[in-house]
Amino acid sequence: MRYRLLVLALGFATGCAVRYPAVVAMREQQFRSHDTAVALPLDQAARGEVASFLEHGGNRFGRNPAPDPQAAGHQQILDALAAPGNLKIRANLATSDFCAIAAALCQAAPIFRKRIAVTQVIDARNRGPEVPDPLAVCDDEYCWIFRQSGNLLTQLVVVRSVRRSQP
Repeated sequence: MRYRLLVLALGFATGCAVRYPAVVAMREQQFRSHDTAVALPLDQAARGEVASFLEHGGNRFGRNPAPDPQAAGHQQILDALAAPGNLKIRANLATSDFCAIAAALCQAAPIFRKRIAVTQVIDARNRGPEVPDPLAVCDDEYCWIFRQSGNLLTQLVVVRSVRRSQP
């Protein structure tokens, strides 16, 4: 009898626990690829800046290159973001599956598969929330923050994730 009550109490405690929405914070200047978002599709100059940011371990002012365990996946993302056809999104979906929203981008960059789309992007530099909400997706090391307009991804900023495995 006690065991059943204990299981029932634990079930209620975990079922009623507060679950906060996923949030992506805009990092300080050193840990973001650009001060202002770059236009999509990526041109050679913007692609070079993002690639340099990734090569230095997400430290824009870093002097020494750092090994990127996901370098092949990041190159696929940069290739995909240079093609205008990959920037179409379905903004009418109420889902947290990034690939349901940006199917063409996920097809070209498989690193985004099975990732959660986050619309809660906090940027302390802004007086209020951005409209429409930015769309962010995080891989294991970085968060890719997209601005959108007219069912297209229009701008990009990459930030080093706070939840990285290595500092």
